[in-house]
Amino acid sequence: MCRQDANVLRVFRQVLGVPKSSPRRMNEVEEAVERRIIRGFRWPAASPQSSETVTIRTVHNLRVPMRDGVELAADLICADGALGRASPAILIRTPYDKTNQRSWSAEFYRKLVENGYVVIVVDVRGRFNSGGKFKPYFNEAIDGYDTIEWIARQEWCDGNVGMHGTSYVGQTQWYAASEAPPHLRAIVPIVSPPGSLWRNEPIFNGALLISFGEWAVGMGDRSWQVTDFSEIWSQQQEYFEAIPSSCLPEMAGASIDWWREWLEHPTYDGFWAAGSYERYERMAVPALSITGWWDMNFPGSPLNFERMRDQGLTESARRGQRLVIGPWAHRVNKTTTLSGLDFGPSAVVSLDDYILQFYDHWLKGKQNQLSKESLVRVFVAGANEWWAMDDWPLVTTEYTSLYLRAPQNDDARSDGQLSWSPPTSAEEADSYVYDPRESPRMLWRLEAGPVDDRAIRGCEGVLCYTSEVLTAPLDVVGWVTMRLYASSSARDTDWHVRLVDLYPDGSARFLTRGVLRARYRDSLASPRLLEPHEPTLFEFSMDATGNRFLPGHRIGIEVMSSWFTQYDRNLNGGTANPFQETEPIVAHQRVFHQPGLESCVILPIIPSQH
Repeated sequence: MCRQDANVLRVFRQVLGVPKSSPRRMNEVEEAVERRIIRGFRWPAASPQSSETVTIRTVHNLRVPMRDGVELAADLICADGALGRASPAILIRTPYDKTNQRSWSAEFYRKLVENGYVVIVVDVRGRFNSGGKFKPYFNEAIDGYDTIEWIARQEWCDGNVGMHGTSYVGQTQWYAASEAPPHLRAIVPIVSPPGSLWRNEPIFNGALLISFGEWAVGMGDRSWQVTDFSEIWSQQQEYFEAIPSSCLPEMAGASIDWWREWLEHPTYDGFWAAGSYERYERMAVPALSITGWWDMNFPGSPLNFERMRDQGLTESARRGQRLVIGPWAHRVNKTTTLSGLDFGPSAVVSLDDYILQFYDHWLKGKQNQLSKESLVRVFVAGANEWWAMDDWPLVTTEYTSLYLRAPQNDDARSDGQLSWSPPTSAEEADSYVYDPRESPRMLWRLEAGPVDDRAIRGCEGVLCYTSEVLTAPLDVVGWVTMRLYASSSARDTDWHVRLVDLYPDGSARFLTRGVLRARYRDSLASPRLLEPHEPTLFEFSMDATGNRFLPGHRIGIEVMSSWFTQYDRNLNGGTANPFQETEPIVAHQRVFHQPGLESCVILPIIPSQH
C-alpha cells in the first residue's frame, strides 16, 4: 500500500490527529481497499425548473428564546399557505445579517421552498436583530441546540431539521451538532473551518492569522464597520503592521474585547478547548461537507469527514458522511477559472441539486440516487476531471518522500534540488536570514487560488527546491506532510512551507501550505523553546492538494519564516506570549539535508490506474 515503511504512516496519522482505532468494522476497511477510483466521473445534469409557480412568503423577526433568556431574531421563508402544515425545516445561523443572507442565497432558498421545505434564517447572538453579546465561536454550540429544538416544536415543522451555510455559517452547524440536538437530521457545511481554533483560524499551529484581524475590525460589535464587507482582504491594511499583534484593533481604531481576550492565551489551553467543536463521538448527524482546494478554511471539510467516519456516534452517521472538494476558492462552484488557470467546463457542477438530493434522503426519507453513489467526489487539477471514491484519504495512496537536497552548482541563486533519493553523504546546509522588520509583504486575497509564486521565489529569505522535469503524469491527491530538519539562532521562530506546480512557462502555481511556530513543535499546549543553532525536527501538515503534475512540469517547495500579511510575524524573541512581543530579533536559519537529518516533503501519490 505504501512505499514508505509503517513508521511513516504512523507519523503521518499522528500529525493529522487520526485515531489509532475507530468504530468502523475492519471488514468495511478491507472492502474499501478493493474499491476502484472512478476517474472522469461526471455529475448528474441539473434538474429542470419546475413549471409550477410558488409564491414565497417571509415572516420577519420571529423571536427564538435561548435557555438564558436571550432572544434571537429569525426570518421564516416558506411557500404561501405552508404555515398551516408541517414541513421539514432548513436552518441557517449567520453573523452576517439575516437580511443579507436571504439576498445572497435567494435562488437556493427558493429551490428549497419549491421542494417542500421551510427555511429559517437566524442572526446569531449579539448580531443585528438578535439579543446578547457576540463572542465568535463560543456561544454557537448551545445556541444552535436551542434554536433547532425550538424549530422542531413549531406547528410549521414536522420535527425534521437540517442546516445549511458557508464559512462561519458552516461552522455553526458543527457547533450545533456537537451538542447532539435530537431533531437535527442532516447538515451541509460549506467551506467550514475545522473544529480546533488552532488548526486553521484564528491560529494555525501557533501562528496568528493576522488577516483575520480585518474580519474582526470589519465585523464591528453588533453590525458592520465597513461599507462593503465583501471587499475585505483586497488590499493591505496599515494595522496589519501592529506590534504587538494584540494591539491590532487599537491601531485600526476599533475596540474588540474578544480579540484581546484571545491573545492573552498563547497556548492551546482550556480557554481554546472550550471553543472547539471536536466532539465527534457525540454527533449522530449525516453531513455533506463541501470545500475547494484553495479555500481559506480548506482543512475543515476533509478533517470533519474523516473524524465523523471514524468517531461518529452511530453507524448511520458514519456511513452518512459525504465530501466534495472542487477547484474552487472560498466561494465554491462559481467559476471555471482561478488565478488565470482554466479548469474546464466541468469545474462548475449542479451542486445545489446534489445538496437537495442529500436533504431529501435524510429529512424526507427518500430512497433516491444518493445511496447508490460514492461518498467522496474530488476534482483533480491538471487532469481537470472529477474522481469518485468511498474514502478519504484514498486507500490506494502511496505516501512517498521527496527529499530536499543541495543545489547542483555553487551559484548562490540556484535552487536546491528535490530528489526521490535521500542524501547519502553530508551536504552543506542551506541558510538565510529572517529579519521580521524586512519581511516581504505578500497580499492574501479571499479568492486567491493557484497564484503565481514567481515573485515570492525571488525574495530574500526564501529557500526554493525544485525537482527534475517530469516525463510522465504524477497524481498527488491527499494530505501533504513536511519533515523539516532545521535550526535557528533564535529561541523561537516560524517555518512556512509552500508546495507549487512549476509550469514550463516559468510560473510557479501555488497548491498548498503549512506553518509551524517552532515552540509548538511537540505540543500546542506545552511549548518548548529552541536551543539556538541546534538541528531540530519540525514535522507538520501542509494541508492537502489534488493535482496532476503534467509532463514537462516540475515540483517545487518554498521554505521561509514569514508569510506576512497572511500570518503574524514571529519576532523571534521567545517571550512567554508571542502575541504581546514587541522587540524584533534577527534570526539566522539553516535547513539540513544529510544522513540523519533528511528534510523531506511526504507526498500522497496515487498510482496510475489502467
